[in-house]
Amino acid sequence: MKIKITSCSVLSILTVMILSVPAGISARKKGYKLKNISENRQTEAVSTIETRPDTAAQEMVAGSFMVASQCPTCNSGYALDQIVFTGFDKNQNNAKESFFIINKTDRELTGVSLYIEYITPDRRQLHKRFLKLTCSIPAGETRKADIQSWDTQKSFYYYKSNPSKRKGNPFDVKFDIIAYYLRAD
Repeated sequence: MKIKITSCSVLSILTVMILSVPAGISARKKGYKLKNISENRQTEAVSTIETRPDTAAQEMVAGSFMVASQCPTCNSGYALDQIVFTGFDKNQNNAKESFFIINKTDRELTGVSLYIEYITPDRRQLHKRFLKLTCSIPAGETRKADIQSWDTQKSFYYYKSNPSKRKGNPFDVKFDIIAYYLRAD
């Protein structure tokens, strides 16, 4: 019996090894219901999106498989660009940010890991953070996500949102998806 090892299968094996690291060790883990577990902070549940402690992130893996590259022969034909982020909003006076997640796959989306980069109108970086969101988004559907804002002093606003009466600074966002999970059913 011959086994063919490709760079895609090596990447998949390494990803599984990283995900099996115990919770106390810094490694990426995935979860199940659209919840923000970034920065080890727990925030209140909003709509179908909630924050989960890092130990609950392992539930996202149970019954799901990960898509983590644009490799056409890997990931059972799925690609990172099948999950779309749109409709970002953050007013200056808000402590929360919101956006929509569109699942363009034929399976239920159970979680996503991504970077959000906050940039000035002249393209300078203000902040960048890593988020692990858990969710239950059926195939072909869209859900709204509400997360705690990085702007704790409420001095910034998304450039497409309505500015407040007090002086603030506009910013834009860039979403960089790292991986997502689909129900394996």
